[in-house]
Amino acid sequence: MKTSFENFADDISSSEEDKNLWKGNLSDRWSIGNTPNGGYSMAFAAKAISNSLAHKDPLSISANYLERLDFGESFVKVYPVNESKSMSTARAELIQDKKVKVIFTGTFTNFSKSNGLDLSMRKEPKFDSYDDCILQPFKEGFNPKLEKNLEKKYCKDSIWWENSKKENDAVLNLYMSWPEKETVDLFTLILFLDATTPPIFNKLGSVGWVPTITLTSHIRGFPSSGPLKVSAKTEFVTKGFMEEDREIWDSNGKLVGQSKQMAKLRMKK
Repeated sequence: MKTSFENFADDISSSEEDKNLWKGNLSDRWSIGNTPNGGYSMAFAAKAISNSLAHKDPLSISANYLERLDFGESFVKVYPVNESKSMSTARAELIQDKKVKVIFTGTFTNFSKSNGLDLSMRKEPKFDSYDDCILQPFKEGFNPKLEKNLEKKYCKDSIWWENSKKENDAVLNLYMSWPEKETVDLFTLILFLDATTPPIFNKLGSVGWVPTITLTSHIRGFPSSGPLKVSAKTEFVTKGFMEEDREIWDSNGKLVGQSKQMAKLRMKK
């Protein structure tokens, strides 16, 4: 039986149908309700874009989600825009049933050949110890199917499914990893940057559907082995629109991923 990481690798793979046109299938293994998770669909597109460019490592990728995605046959059309010594840039379209459903722009690099300055203005966030954190239980019909394939251990201030209350900040702190503890690759980081519960749930509870409108993810490099620290927060909700900011830190205290998302908070009636 394949591991979750092996299934993920299969589920973001595609074959070249024509020059810079890639065909694959979006799997329901990475679903939120009846649609593929936004980070998963971004990873699927990022892999296809990588295959079309000279530089293979995602550095920055942005998406505008135009329509709800379905599971099944999907195409990524890549339009290379520019190539320099250290970076390649492209735009791309994720297409289903001959309709463009997501538009991407991405810049890719080669981290193994990057040798610029490293400088951090702040340290990794302080978390409860991994052993003291709480593994989120999976409840059919309550948790998205995506949750079956990831390990999430939440800090004691982030047990949103039991202890959501208005006095809480809309913040979640958790450790995230593959269940079999494989070292995370760059495309997994793209998935993880949109794989936490919406942090607003720690304040308001599971109040509704939170579809992504736009998502930008920055990848900072290959993580060290071991569980990753993931922080997610929302600070403003305006007319039902809200941001979600996330950071991922590896086991050596290095920032390896950041994202900013604009989402719609659709409250249950």
